[in-house]
Amino acid sequence: MTITPPSVITVCFLLFVSLSWATVQKNASFFDRYYQEINQNLKHGNYEKNIELIDRIVQQQEFIELDCYLKGRIFHKIGVSLYKLDREKEAIDYYKNKALKVWGNCEGVPQSERAKTIYNIGVSYQYLGELENAKDFLDRALIFFETDAEYPKYELAKKYHGIGKFHKELNDIFRAELYLLNALNLYKEDEKTINQFEVINNLITMNMEFKDYEKAKNYINQALMIYNQFHYQIPKIDLALIYLNAGTTYLGLKEYKIAKQMAQNALELLDKNKEPFYYSIGLELLAIINADLENFDSSEQYMNDVLEIRKQLGVDGDYQDAIARGYENLCDVLIRKGDIDQANISLHKAFEFLLPDEEFDRNNLPIIKKSKILDDRHLIRLIELKTKIFEAQYKDSKNLKFLKKVLLAQHKIDSVINRSLFNFQFEQSKLNFLELKFDHYGKAVEDALELYRITDNQFYLQEAYHFSSKTKAIVLQYELNQVNALQSNVSSEVLKKEKELREEMHKQGALLTEANSSNKDSLLNTFTKAQYALDSYLKEVEKKEPAYIKEKYAFIRPPELKKVQKDLPKDMVVIEYFLTENTMYSFWLTNTEFIPITIPYTEDLKKSFDQFIAQCHNPKTEVSKKLSNDIYNALLQEGLGRIGTSIKRICIIPDGALHKLSFEALTSNQNAPQKYLIENYAISYSYALALLFRNHHKKELSNYIGFGSKYSTDLNQKLKARKRFFGNENLSQLTLSQEEIKRGAAIFDGNTFIDHEATLENFLAYGTQADIIHLSLHGLVDIDNPNKSCIIFDDRKEEFILSPQDLYSNRLQADLVLLSACHSASGKIYNGEGVQGMSKSFLLGGAHNILSSLWNASEASSMAITTTFLEYIHEGQPIDLALYQSKLDYLSKSEPNKRHPYYWANFILLGEIESSNSSLPVFVWVALIGILILFIALIIVSSKKKSSL
Repeated sequence: MTITPPSVITVCFLLFVSLSWATVQKNASFFDRYYQEINQNLKHGNYEKNIELIDRIVQQQEFIELDCYLKGRIFHKIGVSLYKLDREKEAIDYYKNKALKVWGNCEGVPQSERAKTIYNIGVSYQYLGELENAKDFLDRALIFFETDAEYPKYELAKKYHGIGKFHKELNDIFRAELYLLNALNLYKEDEKTINQFEVINNLITMNMEFKDYEKAKNYINQALMIYNQFHYQIPKIDLALIYLNAGTTYLGLKEYKIAKQMAQNALELLDKNKEPFYYSIGLELLAIINADLENFDSSEQYMNDVLEIRKQLGVDGDYQDAIARGYENLCDVLIRKGDIDQANISLHKAFEFLLPDEEFDRNNLPIIKKSKILDDRHLIRLIELKTKIFEAQYKDSKNLKFLKKVLLAQHKIDSVINRSLFNFQFEQSKLNFLELKFDHYGKAVEDALELYRITDNQFYLQEAYHFSSKTKAIVLQYELNQVNALQSNVSSEVLKKEKELREEMHKQGALLTEANSSNKDSLLNTFTKAQYALDSYLKEVEKKEPAYIKEKYAFIRPPELKKVQKDLPKDMVVIEYFLTENTMYSFWLTNTEFIPITIPYTEDLKKSFDQFIAQCHNPKTEVSKKLSNDIYNALLQEGLGRIGTSIKRICIIPDGALHKLSFEALTSNQNAPQKYLIENYAISYSYALALLFRNHHKKELSNYIGFGSKYSTDLNQKLKARKRFFGNENLSQLTLSQEEIKRGAAIFDGNTFIDHEATLENFLAYGTQADIIHLSLHGLVDIDNPNKSCIIFDDRKEEFILSPQDLYSNRLQADLVLLSACHSASGKIYNGEGVQGMSKSFLLGGAHNILSSLWNASEASSMAITTTFLEYIHEGQPIDLALYQSKLDYLSKSEPNKRHPYYWANFILLGEIESSNSSLPVFVWVALIGILILFIALIIVSSKKKSSL
């Protein structure tokens, strides 16, 4: 037999394949044997055996020869074992530095496998308290799951569900709700009834904790409807949890009878021996209900029963947080009962269980800088209880040291709130969190003023001012910080990328706003992805740009009073209001004085506000002089009487319902004949004292740009199709908008965009360079969802709606924006933070002063006021004085029936004031230097003439 070369090659190839296959078989056998053993250990809780096993098998040649994919799978399971042993740091090391590392260039690793490992890293970081790292890895994993077309929808829903609960624990209600709704939608597609029930319960809990009880009630009704339809699928324990949350929700609404019934329904479903923890929650709920009804003995007995159950559960070191909460609520009951000594003991035990390894100060309060607690809300609650104990001790002893301790504790709460804000990327999450914590600042103001009243020490007056001002527009300041930090500290490439990502997120948000039932789910997913992309990129920027992160997270504090007073014009007073449920505080600041005033905020006064505001909105209704006088007396009389006659300008920082009030329209019986406040004072408004003197280059206002449109006859149909409003609401055509814009342009020799040219595209192209932007256009306000508020450009282009998001990503440089649009000064009002609407959006977009409208007034009067206003601006008058003079001109020339506040009091000026130390504009300096040169030249000429004589 002759052996040919091809035969040799064939034989060699078959031999190689045979040996390779044998090796593969051997490796597969090795992997199967040990992988099965590892899984069995996990199943039976023998986690330590897996740690011993991996130490042994990694030394074996078969493991070294394993395929990279199989090797990574084993490392992943060891990471799970370490996590189960509460050795999260070691688990992360196995996930990151072994499983992911060996999979780095490994072909054939399913995307879902990598994502599971990344997800587990996030969960491990979560339990270590490294929340930023946790969020980063969880969100990264989610992107893998979402883009894997083969990944089961049910598994994706579970991931959404888990990440939603994670953000809920971070108090990030905005993102939590997005993820939970994504999970709910996928569970519905997969017909997973029990899972839907659980997600809805999470949504109930979240809204209940953030005191949105009406929204929680809606979810409760959804849950009970599902139960009624699928009761055979839902375990009793799950229904009991709904009842417990329903009881807490109705307790928040003070509907005690229903709350008690819900708690009893839950207890009837729960077995004390099989579900002791949940049973204790039912008893705890009954305890709080009884405390609210002042049945303190019953309440205390319920709480002692709760603690007895939880202590039995915690004998092995578990349930420490639940025991802490039991002592916390017992402390609250004892404070209300008046047993302060026992309350103090209970609170001390709560701190021991919640913070076993923390450092405490001499007042037995945790040192916040060193505190590592994950649940800031729980920590705030405990410190608040300590303030109540100090207050009770002060009340009993009249010893001021206890009231001073209250103030120190209030500062600790403020520090925790600031720390919490850093965890939120999105504005809405910050707003929701601060709304929940607003009451704390009201109590701090009250305590500081009480100390000032007793001691007459200016330090405590400044403390009261600090806590009041601290609440004002804090989220707006954080947002401005981020915008300014980006603009001043990063490259143009970074800015471009950030803008693109932000625009994509806002685009998806707008599409979601207009979604219908058929495409809402997919748009919700897309919006979530766009949010994550922006969030991740900004985190990357923070790592690479230390100057950016330093400026972005600059600690926001109210400016020093002396600095503000130094900058205030001598003829101006700034009035900052702070409203609690029953008290109204105002702080009056001039360049020489600082005056606090406190008055009761009664139900009658609240009704007066509502009635007066309604009367101003309706030209057919006479404005009640009594109402106007009552409000004037409450808000202004004492302060104006104390600051002297040299004050001619007022800047108001409103709070709560005062954001709806046009102060200019108030009258006083002290004037005969009665005059409107505007007839004696120039009036402007601001979001916060810290925003009065923003640093920017002052210049002569000359570059004017104006937009005005009558709109098409199809405008209302288009808006309804875009889901901007519903029902019978309609916008009329604007007949005088063109004339208003033309007059403004004539004053400044500016540019006009009329009708077909008044497009959103032209605004974005040309508006960013203007000094003065004038929009004589319609506007819409969405009180429930501020992000849906908008300015409407000419609707004959496909895109004609200017949303708040458009302004965030298209920077303006305007010193003045005139919004002749209807309701442009309106929006959803958050305590302390102010109105969330288009005016605030223009400030965030870079504008410095906004003339906007509280209600839809007459076109003719609006045109008259804005025209003379611009004329006075052109003459060089300060903006607030220009508006003051233009309103006086209107009132002096109007017929009696057109002096109704409806026609002129709607326009308010929001923004900045010129510092008394501001340098003169460049053109003034040029003129002065020119005069000086001319003067010197004349002297020289005159001297020469004299010498020639």
